[in-house]
Amino acid sequence: MEASQGEQEDRREAPRARLRLRVAIAYPEHEGRPAQPIYHAKTHDICMSGLSMVVEDNVFHEGAVTLTLALPPEHSWAPQKDITVTARMTYAIRSSKLNGFKIGMTFLEFKGEAKELLQAAILREIGEADDPGNGNSGVDSGS
Repeated sequence: MEASQGEQEDRREAPRARLRLRVAIAYPEHEGRPAQPIYHAKTHDICMSGLSMVVEDNVFHEGAVTLTLALPPEHSWAPQKDITVTARMTYAIRSSKLNGFKIGMTFLEFKGEAKELLQAAILREIGEADDPGNGNSGVDSGS
């Protein structure tokens, strides 16, 4: 039985940041079948255990996929950093409110420095959201 969207989101152990990151999803190649194209989207929210994204099409896939995430630069003069992580799609829910499909993913394996870079980006976003002077609310408490 598929859990509801609220139940899925409540499973996250870490706070979610409402970072809108560009993401490329690469599907595994299977012998005898043409390769699926890389799908591009934006995250809806993200934490250290996974992410959700809203997309027009149902891109759900059983098994692992490779994600490339474009992190915001740490400083205005710094270059953007891309990280790669292997993830498993955990749910796909059609949402008329969001005008698309909300896809949930659980991270399986971070490549290289990806885990540290993602954690730093999330902490920066949470810190900015907690700053009362910026009028930002980038953290989703899950309520």
